[in-house]
Order: sequence, then structure tokens, then C-alpha cells
Amino acid sequence: MVLKKPVNVKNIKGSFESTVQGLEIMKYNYKVIKAYEIDKNEILSQKSIVFYPLRVFMKHDGETEKEHILECLSVVEKIEDTDYYFLTVEWLKKIYQTSEYEEFVEEEIYMSSALYKEPYEKGREEGIAEGLQEGETKTLARTTIKFLIKKFGIIPDDLKESIQKLDVPTLEIIIDNILEYESLDQIKKYIH
Repeated sequence: MVLKKPVNVKNIKGSFESTVQGLEIMKYNYKVIKAYEIDKNEILSQKSIVFYPLRVFMKHDGETEKEHILECLSVVEKIEDTDYYFLTVEWLKKIYQTSEYEEFVEEEIYMSSALYKEPYEKGREEGIAEGLQEGETKTLARTTIKFLIKKFGIIPDDLKESIQKLDVPTLEIIIDNILEYESLDQIKKYIH
């Protein structure tokens, strides 16, 4: 399916052939569907819901861009599965400037889509896990520095900074062996 009319391509073929030394190796025939040549109302009359989000690319003779955008959104707004609304908005983003469509988007419908929620939720969960890990690392680094100060007294700032950059397993090793260290040089072997 070709969504937008290509600028530099004159003829889009419906087949592919590959030959090696005059022998036919592969031959594929396929139908080229040019979305930009389909009347968007045809899709509605056929009730081809799966193509509703692609209607933004289709012919919309007699409508302004604003009317076209509003009509495409209003059709998918009525569908129970909000993923269609989400996909329509995503396609609008690809072909129109933000100011041309954004004011018409119903954020509540858009954000209720599973396609919106899944990456958002995953990113949120990863962010929380990352934050917890970062917090654990900072706490262990502070604890390590406190123990080293108690054992050796003043610690150089560059060593403190290096300790704060260490990962959790390395910090745990240092803390576990703190009583065995006789000098700060033994700590420096963990700093790369």
C-alpha cells in the first residue's frame, strides 16, 4: 500500500523479478494499492473498519483540510476500540503540521488506547525501576564513603567522586570487606 503520492516515482510496478545468469530465481506479483487515489467515503460504505485510520491519506474532494481532519477523527471517535483513534491521530501527525490537527484531538480518547498506554506504562515502570536502582546506588555510595571516613579519616574528593560512580555490586563488595582494608589504595583497585 502506498499512502502518499510519490514525488519522484512515475510508475509503481506490481511485480518483482530476480534473475541470475539469465535464470529466473524469484518472481513476485502483488497488487499496489494507492491510498491517495481511494475515495475515503468508499471505505465507510464498505465498513472496512481496519482501514479507517488510513482514511487520512485518501481523497477528500470538496472538503477543506480542517473538514477532512475533523471528519476522519469523528468517524474513529465512535468506535469502541480506541486504538483506531490513536492510529488515526498518529497518521495525522505524519502528514499535517501540529497546528492543523492538534486542536481537534480528544486527548482522553487518544490516551485511553492500549497502543498509547503500553509504551507509556512500560516507560513509567522502567523509569521507576531505574529510579529505585539509582537511589540504591546513591545510598550505597554514601554508606561506603561514611564507612571509609570512619576507618581512614579524611578521604580525597576525587576518590569520593569515583566511589559515587561505582555500580551496586562493586559498592557491596567494598562494604563487605571494609574491615579488612588497611589503606585507601586497596579501594582504588575497584575504580576504573
